[in-house]
Amino acid sequence: TVSVLIDKRQATSIEAKAAFGDLNDPGNKPREAFFHHSAIRCYWSGHTERCRYFSQKSMNLTGQGGQPTAYIVKFLFGLNCLDLLRNNKQVNKSREGIRVAIAAMEDAATNSEWNFMNKLR
Repeated sequence: TVSVLIDKRQATSIEAKAAFGDLNDPGNKPREAFFHHSAIRCYWSGHTERCRYFSQKSMNLTGQGGQPTAYIVKFLFGLNCLDLLRNNKQVNKSREGIRVAIAAMEDAATNSEWNFMNKLR
């Protein structure tokens, strides 16, 4: 990444931002929160490629479902894929990402219909 090139993994690297615990530990909650919030920030800033990167990192950490965080990041990933599809970028990956997001929202709607069903329609 750019931070590796600029600061040689010093001040702005992910290791510097995750202040607690080992980054390779799968139960590292600050790392999970960092990727989740970075995905949200990149989506709202309009950085679609970065949003895709951080969303995929966050989805790998949060697990398959049951947690609201997992559903939120998959929904955000789907919205980002729609934006990429609209701009004719990464069409095949975007379609697959939309399918993943719809499947996640259908699963979430079975757990809490009043909260997630409107995101499917």
